[in-house]
Amino acid sequence: GYSVSLSSDGKVVAIGATWNSGGGNNSGHVRIFTFDGRSRWVQIGQDIDGEAADDWSGYSVSLSSDGKVVAIGATGNDGGGSNSGHVRVFKFDYSSKWIQIGQDIDGEAASDLSGTSVSLSSDGKVVAIGARYNDGGGRDSGHVRIF
Repeated sequence: GYSVSLSSDGKVVAIGATWNSGGGNNSGHVRIFTFDGRSRWVQIGQDIDGEAADDWSGYSVSLSSDGKVVAIGATGNDGGGSNSGHVRVFKFDYSSKWIQIGQDIDGEAASDLSGTSVSLSSDGKVVAIGARYNDGGGRDSGHVRIF
């Protein structure tokens, strides 16, 4: 995995695979697994694929403490301009699916690579998002936004 995040009890893990091509060439995806208490890691929910080719979804991942909310960075997403990047947040619906909560959080401008880093609060209600090449404080100075 390119990126990983563990729940606070270590029983849930999110794994990002940026070059997976399930949603298009190098769209990336994330899989989340739970430990069965004996000897196996079992996938919970579906693969969460990037939206388009070259999204690099899964570049960064962060789980809430209980492992029921995940934030996923996709640095190559073009929602705010070419390679602006974005973050999507999903919640497990307790039956079988990861459901996106809220809208895509797009980078501000082309080449920002927003989603280079993500960090969720323990309750999954606040997310910090790093944009490695944002120019707001000077050329390629980068920045962090908190939602």
